[in-house]
Amino acid sequence: MNCALVLLSGGIDSAAALAWAHQNFSQVKTISFQYYLRPFRERLAVFRLLQHFPSSLLEMPLSFLKEAADFDPKLADQVPQGYISNRNMIFYSIAAHFAEMHGCDALVGGHTAEDQDAFPDAGASFFKHLEDLINEALQMKKIRIQLPLSQYSKLQVLEKAREWKVPFDCTWSCYWDQSLPCGQCVSCIERAAAFRQLGIEDPLCTT
Repeated sequence: MNCALVLLSGGIDSAAALAWAHQNFSQVKTISFQYYLRPFRERLAVFRLLQHFPSSLLEMPLSFLKEAADFDPKLADQVPQGYISNRNMIFYSIAAHFAEMHGCDALVGGHTAEDQDAFPDAGASFFKHLEDLINEALQMKKIRIQLPLSQYSKLQVLEKAREWKVPFDCTWSCYWDQSLPCGQCVSCIERAAAFRQLGIEDPLCTT
């Protein structure tokens, strides 16, 4: 039995990665991180997605972990919106610990081609080095880091997500916690552009 541990945020990208994992692994587990001021709607999206793609969930409280702008507002102009210093090193190191303890063979993330342009810790080179480093520290088994969306644009991810039956109404991409997406943050703008290019309506914006 091969097992994957999916890093699940609640957005379309991680939802598509979860759907992919269910097609490629006989057992799927998920892990989600509760960092400082994470939108409740994003956390709710995780639980809603797991009703469609049943998987066990590990929730990790990381209240010390803040976006740069929350850590110091003066940093907001120096980094991309939503930037958390060393985010993926922290997330994947924690995930690797639980993957080894639970006998998982792979960590699965929903990073896209466009993420690599915006964040230094979202590219193929970073994850290759990280996989090597993680496996130097593990004793019971080797763990792969799999990024099934790493060559896809946001539009292509949306196409794949629709093909893989991801329920878009159960996802949440907005950086803010309110009844409807703000439509102004970077994530909302990218999501809206992808839906527009695909020629379908975003169910979160039509309710």
